[in-house]
Amino acid sequence: MAVNVTYERLDENNDLFTLGAQALPEIRVDYAALSAEDRNQEHMGARLLCMAALACYTNTFANSLKRKGAEIKFMRANATTSKDKDEVMRTKYCTLDITVEVGLDEQYREAFEEVKDNMLNGSLLTYSLEEAMDVDYKLSMVTA
Repeated sequence: MAVNVTYERLDENNDLFTLGAQALPEIRVDYAALSAEDRNQEHMGARLLCMAALACYTNTFANSLKRKGAEIKFMRANATTSKDKDEVMRTKYCTLDITVEVGLDEQYREAFEEVKDNMLNGSLLTYSLEEAMDVDYKLSMVTA
């Protein structure tokens, strides 16, 4: 299955990403209220990269827990990426750190541990990114 996302520059301050997803058909980015300096510090690509990684990873994590019969009370996650220079001094994203906290009743501890071991190998998107950058996972269960 191929996924297609389109981009359109609507004007100097507005970008439109058409995702084609039912749950999120589009993302509009409006820079109008930002100074040029602030706009340069938005790092929108990095933010969207982190969002995409979290969307894939948390969906895979939640579905795996559900298949084990676990009832998820909550799930919180964070993704952070950093950049560095490569050997020819090009800047590139080199790390992605993903932290996930899952709220489960203690009775689901075994299911969590089994799923956690599998999730340390990544999701489709994060595993794919591991070819280009270091991806690290910190996964924890919080009894609710």
